[in-house]
Amino acid sequence: MVRDLLAQLRDCELCRRLAPQELEALAAIAERLDLPAGGRLFDEGDAGDGLYLLLSGEVEVSKRTRTGARPLARLGAGSVLGEISLLTAEPRSASVRAVAPTVALRLPAARFAALLAAGSEGALKIVAAIAEVLARRLAATSATLVALSERLEETGGRDPNAKEEKLAELHRALRVWSF
Repeated sequence: MVRDLLAQLRDCELCRRLAPQELEALAAIAERLDLPAGGRLFDEGDAGDGLYLLLSGEVEVSKRTRTGARPLARLGAGSVLGEISLLTAEPRSASVRAVAPTVALRLPAARFAALLAAGSEGALKIVAAIAEVLARRLAATSATLVALSERLEETGGRDPNAKEEKLAELHRALRVWSF
C-alpha cells in the first residue's frame, strides 16, 4: 500500500524532483480521499486548508456566477488543485466535484508548514514546483487576456467606455482563478 502511494506521488508533477526519503515524508502527512462520482472535494469560499493531488479519476472545477455555476476545467490523474492554499489561508476560489470515482491526496497546510519550518528540502522543492505551476497559469491567463482584448477591439471596440467596462469585467473574472 505504502509502496503504491509512493509510486503515485512520484508520478505527480509536483513530486517528480523529490528524493525517496522526501516522498516518504510527504506521504506521512498526506490524507487519502476516496470520492464517488458527484462527491465534493471543496466548495468556493471554503477555507483554503491544503493542496490536493489527484491520483485517479476526474473532477470538474466550477465558479459561481450571477447565472449559476460555470465549469472552468476538467482535471484528471496527476493534476494539482489548491496549491495556493498550501501556502496561504485564502478561501477557495472555485468548487470541485468528482465526475467519476476519484482518489485524491490532501496535503494539509498546517502539516506542510511544519515541514517547511523544519527545513525540509522536499517541502522547498514542492514550493518551487508550485511556483512553476503558477507561472505557467499566469502566462496562459495573460495570453487569454490579450486574445480577448484583441477580439473586443475587432468586434466592438468603437465605444472606448464599453471596452474599458468589458476589460474591467474580464479582469474581475480572472483576478483569482487558482482553485
